[in-house]
Amino acid sequence: MLCHQLLLPVLLTLSWSPGLAIRAGEADPPYPRSTLITGIEFHRDTLQRAAPGSDIWACTTAVDGTIYAAWGDGGGFGGTDSKGRASIGVARITGVPPDWEGVNLWGGNRALSSQVATVGKGTLIAVDRLLYLYVSEQGKWDRCRLWRSADQGLSWSDRGWVFPQSHKVFAFPGLIQFGAGSVAHADGHVYGFSDNDLRRGTDRKLYLFRVKSGEVENPEAYEYFSGTPEAPAWSGNVAERAPVFENPAGIAWGTTCVYHEATGRYLLTVTTHEEPGDWGLYESEHPWGPWQTVAYGGDLPEWTHTPAEKDRSAYLHTFPAHWIREDGRTLWCVFDRGDHFNLCRCTLRFP
Repeated sequence: MLCHQLLLPVLLTLSWSPGLAIRAGEADPPYPRSTLITGIEFHRDTLQRAAPGSDIWACTTAVDGTIYAAWGDGGGFGGTDSKGRASIGVARITGVPPDWEGVNLWGGNRALSSQVATVGKGTLIAVDRLLYLYVSEQGKWDRCRLWRSADQGLSWSDRGWVFPQSHKVFAFPGLIQFGAGSVAHADGHVYGFSDNDLRRGTDRKLYLFRVKSGEVENPEAYEYFSGTPEAPAWSGNVAERAPVFENPAGIAWGTTCVYHEATGRYLLTVTTHEEPGDWGLYESEHPWGPWQTVAYGGDLPEWTHTPAEKDRSAYLHTFPAHWIREDGRTLWCVFDRGDHFNLCRCTLRFP
């Protein structure tokens, strides 16, 4: 069953670039404008929406090109806010937009797995032929457990607390996506950004962890960036972490990052304010920076982030690696504005 629907066509393709004015009262971008990727266009006439009532939609790509996505508080594909509602669920997405199919695997409406899904909210990553799901503790959000699937998301095993209480800055990690099965990991590590306890704190910084792909289940193997962009360094002590991104205007929950192979850059999305959902897109040669701004605030169309159904703004914006064209210009953005699976084609602008 094809689990998506095309919205009424919009005749005008909206084009947004760094030359447009930022909204009144909003701060300037936290980093200089990129000279490599000078803007991004969102083509509203390609917008598709599905899974009403389900949010988050963190994505990863498996070795066979299948995309897996984790959602929260809804029925997933074919479900609603009440129909098939699960605290967290995992879905499989096949095909290439605009022709794709979404099927619930673990949790949600008519899930293929009979195993009851756990409780919480999570992000996930494919490592070789395994799937790992980092699940933030429901209602507390200050630590997370690691779950593993060895059968393409049909069954999951609880691997325990991956970050103890003192690691609450990584309670909902924004995992860097490197392509099919993370095969583009040049150094064999899984990387993830912190959300930095953003629902409570005012640090306005992001931090970075890494762990060897074969040691994901070992909490003692995690390292934290402790250097500078000019002199990278890592420490096994989370207290020695150093920020890799900062925005004085604010940082809200829901960071994503994908490696853009055509340019050799990391594309980082960071939400500035949770309620309006305004966000920025940044690029860097390294996950620890230095960063440059591709688009920020008013550069990005409001229909990608402002509150919609149930007054819900977007938490996450992610660009699935498998859907980035070889020339690097065309990609698809998944975002959860209005508690939906929203999908839209985008075009990067180069000089």
